Formats: sequence, C-alpha cells, structure tokens
Amino acid sequence: MKFSEFKSVEDVLDKYPLVVTKAQFLPKVELPLAESFIENLNFTLKMQTAVESEMFYREGFIFPFMQQVWKQHLALKVWINRKLAYKDELTGEPDYFISALPEGPTRDPVGKPLLAVAEAKQEDFIEGWGQCLAEMIACQKINDDELLTVYGIVSAGEFWQFGKLEKNTFTRNIAAYTVHEPAKLLGVLDYLFEQCEKQAKLK
Repeated sequence: MKFSEFKSVEDVLDKYPLVVTKAQFLPKVELPLAESFIENLNFTLKMQTAVESEMFYREGFIFPFMQQVWKQHLALKVWINRKLAYKDELTGEPDYFISALPEGPTRDPVGKPLLAVAEAKQEDFIEGWGQCLAEMIACQKINDDELLTVYGIVSAGEFWQFGKLEKNTFTRNIAAYTVHEPAKLLGVLDYLFEQCEKQAKLK
C-alpha cells in the first residue's frame, strides 16, 4: 500500500493498531542562526504570494532548515524523494527521510531509516500525518528493532509538527513550531537529528 493512500491517522490505525497519545517530548532549546540564513528566510517570507507551489515551501522553508541542522550531524544521510519500502506492504517516496550515512559499497544505501518528513500539502496536517505515520511504521518495520525510536515531521513550510513512534505507541508533540521563531525550530530539529545520530551508531 502506498503511503499516499493513507489520508489520516485513523486510516493508518485501521490497518496498524497503535496507542496514540500527546506529550511534550521535545526540549526547550534554541540555537542561533547565521545572519545570512535569517536574511534568506526573511526574503522568502517577504516574497511569497498567496498561491505558491508545493516545491516553493519545500525548497524555501523545509530543506534550508534541515540542511542547516544536517551540517552538524554528518553520521546521517538526508534522502530526498527516494523510494522507501517495507516489502510490498508499505511503499512510496517520502518527501524526506533520514538514515545512517552509508559506509563504503553497499546494496542497501538506505540502511536504517530513523526519521520521516511529510509535507502538509495545502496545509492539510490531517492527511500529512496519515502519510507520515505510515512512513514511520515502514521505517520501524525495516529496522526490525523495537528498541529504536522513529521520529516524524509534518510541515507546511511555515508551520511544523513533530511525532515519535516507540514500539506500538505513537506520540504527537504538544507544541508546534514555526519558521517565525527560527531559533526554536532549529533547536528541536537539532535535538531530533542528535537522537537519530545516536541510534545510527548503535549498530
């Protein structure tokens, strides 16, 4: 089943029963940003119109933040629109997902996926989370390790929501974040990348 076929968390739960809860699992942390990054962000905010393409939000808001954090966590690899599949059961191309950086020649460059990112197209977070949770379950099944935590992000560009999957429990973070408070957003992204990097080094 393709990730895009899941239109809500409830759709996912019909096929994969999970405990669903909310908690504030992300820490309160801020990271400073270079003046040039802030300047580019403000320019993008200023120049966006009422009608923009999905690619505008991905390239203008989502990827710049992820790339900024990625620079500090070089044991990880950010994949963009690359196929992710657990057998034929769950398959598709997440907007982004993160795994351990492949080392040397390998037939399985994706390795251990630890974080999935779905764009909330037209700010539809309901469908965005349906897709993202399906991607997180695929990551969990590929890893085949119940001790690993898989993280998820749904972003409409300006606004970001976060979740995690531990064993059979899916937890949405209570607070959402926005590019209008870039130091806070960068802080939580850095925290997630750090957690993924720690887990990537476990094997």
